[in-house]
Amino acid sequence: MPGYIEKRRFVRTEINAAIQYSVADAEMLHEGVMGNIGDGGILLWTEQELPVGTTLYLFIHSDELAEIELEATATIVRVDPAKKDGRFGYGCRFEALYNNPHAG
Repeated sequence: MPGYIEKRRFVRTEINAAIQYSVADAEMLHEGVMGNIGDGGILLWTEQELPVGTTLYLFIHSDELAEIELEATATIVRVDPAKKDGRFGYGCRFEALYNNPHAG
């Protein structure tokens, strides 16, 4: 039993997948790693240091997600206090989801 109270409203699925993202109002794409995903958001690991409240545009393609392409707008709501492999961890809440955005 964990030594903390779980506050999440959604179940998370652990997944280690590459992700691309850009910070709102910026065109440059950055690389990151998705640590988990749920109905409410994702855990993003990246080398870029970002503050809580930052809006991100996420571009996710993962074979582990049944080859689903997903684009999303998300807001950083939490910074993980421990770094992982030199990366910062961010709890991101989905604001908008676009499933298979390039499907015809």
